[in-house]
Amino acid sequence: MDGSQEDSAKAPKAELPESTLTDVNAAAKPVIKATPVNASRLPSATALRLAAVAIERADSGNTKNALLHATGHVRIGDLLMYAGLVSFDFIQTALSSFEDQGLPLGKVLTKSGYVTELQLRSALDIQTLINDRQLPLEVGVKVLTEAFKNAVPLSDAFERSGVVQPEDHLSNKLGQLLIDAHVVDITLLDQALDVNQRTGLPLGHILCYRGIISQQLLETALLGQQLVRRGSIKREQCIKAIAESNKRELALEKLPVNIGFKRSMLRSSPRIGELLFEAELISDGELLESLQRSLAGAQASGKSMTEVSGMKRAYIDATVELQEMIDNGMLNSALASDTYVRMKEFGQSFDRAVAEASVSRILLNPSKKMLHLLRETGALTVADDSLPIEVKERVEVNYNQAIEVCKALVAAKLLNEQVIYCALRAIYLLDTEFLTEERALLALDMACRNNLLFDEAVFRLGWKQRTRLRDA
Repeated sequence: MDGSQEDSAKAPKAELPESTLTDVNAAAKPVIKATPVNASRLPSATALRLAAVAIERADSGNTKNALLHATGHVRIGDLLMYAGLVSFDFIQTALSSFEDQGLPLGKVLTKSGYVTELQLRSALDIQTLINDRQLPLEVGVKVLTEAFKNAVPLSDAFERSGVVQPEDHLSNKLGQLLIDAHVVDITLLDQALDVNQRTGLPLGHILCYRGIISQQLLETALLGQQLVRRGSIKREQCIKAIAESNKRELALEKLPVNIGFKRSMLRSSPRIGELLFEAELISDGELLESLQRSLAGAQASGKSMTEVSGMKRAYIDATVELQEMIDNGMLNSALASDTYVRMKEFGQSFDRAVAEASVSRILLNPSKKMLHLLRETGALTVADDSLPIEVKERVEVNYNQAIEVCKALVAAKLLNEQVIYCALRAIYLLDTEFLTEERALLALDMACRNNLLFDEAVFRLGWKQRTRLRDA
């Protein structure tokens, strides 16, 4: 068992898609044709979440067809329902436990007692054959139902169903793709698969947690896997893209700016395409096209996005920084979107945009605390009674005036903008309790004395992890 179980978001009704299927009785020996998907027929969605797009954001109303037509694969929960092993209501209940416990759906089903380990393994084998275009969905369901109904191995179920069992010599399983791309060796893969079979955790997560591959490389491999299964790119292109991505990572890890980078699992962080899509910097069609171009041409996804959408490179660079802030709990996705808005609508630099976005949603006025920090570090030497009248008035109100106070201090030439941006970030990280006051003072002092961004000072002090690779 490969362990690359598909995460199920919402399960469709237990009905077989109709127009995408052929006559079961006419398929004694399946012949698979990989039909490319027309991107214009994809529902409006983030597009990066290829596995969930048809169910979560379908706008055509024909969701029965949408699953296979848009994503080119069937999920394990759907397959078990199609085969009549579990009900739609039970899948919905199991999905709730799946989300709460962070376990794969298959593991939740076996722990609940509704599915045996043998049944789950059979279902996963059939799922792989379907998703690798070696078996039509309706034929796979027929074989799986036979195996469940008569409690026989898959080999016997194929024979009873009158279907020739496909050979697995062109497997598009995650582990095989990584092996063929020379990213992992067979020993490491076997060890990870052993953990996968014992725990039910997805293979990709195990490889990330062990630091064998990065989450970014895992996302590249999974995206390539989906595009191969949909017929959008060739298997050889996918393998080349994974290999090239791994080479780029290894080269970037050697740069001084990436010292401290650790390969790890970052499950809660949005992907680069998701952030840019939510900020309306790239459309869903452009996103999908750029991802396909990136995989087919084995080039960096950021480069493909700028070529397809025409966006400035500055937004890609900003996304790397924003992702790392989110990875470390130093920003949230809503404030990341606000940062893009400030850059796009007001022409602000990234440093200013992220600093002002950080404090924009604080309710109570943090201005006094900010002035205190600036004085403690020696950045601000003016006494209270010598401050501009505008600053005094804004400091005393009981709602957030931090940005306006900063602008007034810069206008009065009491502080430069670099120091102000650092102060705003310090206030935000104090407000969210990411930093204590002592640490905020140390980081602010380092940033001001060495002309650093506040987040860079936090990183150098060891309180922030390097999670994203930079080109320079």
